[in-house]
Amino acid sequence: MNEYIYPLLISFIAGIATIIGNLLLFINPKYKEFLISFALGLSFSVMFLISVLDLIPEGLRYGLGEVGESLRLFIFSLILLLFGYIIVVLIERKIKSNDSLYKIGVLSMISLLIHNIPEGILCALTSSVDIKIGLKFSLIIMIHNIPEGICISLPIYYATKSKLKALFYTLISSMGEFIGAILALILLRPILSNMMLYIILVLVAGIMISLSVFKILKEGLLYKRYKYLIWGIILGIVVVYLTL
Repeated sequence: MNEYIYPLLISFIAGIATIIGNLLLFINPKYKEFLISFALGLSFSVMFLISVLDLIPEGLRYGLGEVGESLRLFIFSLILLLFGYIIVVLIERKIKSNDSLYKIGVLSMISLLIHNIPEGILCALTSSVDIKIGLKFSLIIMIHNIPEGICISLPIYYATKSKLKALFYTLISSMGEFIGAILALILLRPILSNMMLYIILVLVAGIMISLSVFKILKEGLLYKRYKYLIWGIILGIVVVYLTL
């Protein structure tokens, strides 16, 4: 029984750390534009760098032996990245709101929810093989889940003025780790393939790169609080450097 309880618990704790990002909601609203600029800079760098330095290389590692030669792998990966961009565009069109911050919050929630599922799968599988490795992996996930929570909670809060909605959307995203763990232990362990992990990781990278470059960074530049945007980007770089 422990082979299921401990991996599920570790994955749940790693995911729930996303909620810590909601603490910024209690900062004085008069600093709204500075805080949003900082948070968008942080969100941009965390999403972009995790995609480029972690998800894509990890995905390519899984896909190398499955897709074939490097040129074929490169073309197939570009197609997956393009699909990620198309998904962002399609989801944005379905969001019935003209508030760009709200759209960013919802898109961040969806993309990070999907991103957290393979993390939960890997966290559960490593924990089921070696509990020490699983704990180390979950600690890394916990640290970079905190700025991910900021990516969701601040845009939702300042768009809706509701801390409860910000918490709810962040909570949904955090459940991705737990969902991934359940899928890994109950359904996927017998059928999980390198090809499946390759497709998931590169597709999620495409979604996150598209969101970070074409939505989050663009929104951050509109506030013209460049100093705070840059500080957010720098902190994001530091967080990713320490957790990868």
